[in-house]
Amino acid sequence: MRNSSQGFTLIEILLAILISGLVLTSIYGVFSSVSSVTQRLGKEGEQYHKARIFFDRIGGELSSLRLSQIGEQAVLSSGTTLDGGIFLEFNTELVSPLLEQYGGLSRVRYELRTADETTSLYRSEQLLLADLAATESLLFIEGLKTFTLRYYRQGHWQDNWQNKVPPQQVEVFLELEVDGRSMPFRSSFVLPEVK
Repeated sequence: MRNSSQGFTLIEILLAILISGLVLTSIYGVFSSVSSVTQRLGKEGEQYHKARIFFDRIGGELSSLRLSQIGEQAVLSSGTTLDGGIFLEFNTELVSPLLEQYGGLSRVRYELRTADETTSLYRSEQLLLADLAATESLLFIEGLKTFTLRYYRQGHWQDNWQNKVPPQQVEVFLELEVDGRSMPFRSSFVLPEVK
C-alpha cells in the first residue's frame, strides 16, 4: 500500500527559507536606502529654507537702504569684530514687524560668531527714530561653514566697506554643511543709487 500524502523534504524547506531570506533582505535594503535618502533630503531642504529666508530678508533690507546719513555712522559699513567675525551694518527703512509701530528706520547688524566650533550668523536691529535700545542679537543661521561679503563700486570689488557712500552692489556667499557635504549659496544685491 502506498502512502498518498507527501511532505516537503528538509532540502526543500531550507531552500524556501533561503530564498525568503534573500527576498526580505533585498526589500529591507531598498527601504533602508529610501529612508536614508528621505532623511538627507529633509536636512538639505531645511538648509535651503534657511538660506532662502536669509536672502529674502537681507535682500529686502538692502533694497530699502536709507541713503541719507544719520549722525556720524555711515549708511553701510562692514569689517571684522575683535573676535574675528565678519559683520555688516546698515540703515534700512524695512524694519521688523514688531518694531513698525515706533518708526520706519532702523540700523540692522548681521554678525558672524563662533562658539564651540560652530559658526553662526546673528541679527540685531536698533530703531533710529525712537528712543529704544538695540534688540538682542538673535540667532539667524547656525552651522555655517563659510560666510563672506564683497562690495562693488565703480568697477572694483572690495572685501570690506568703510566708505560714507554705500557700494553699488553687495555679494553674499554662504556655505552650509549637511552630513559632511557642503551646500553653497551665493546672491548679489544691487543697492539703490546714491543721488
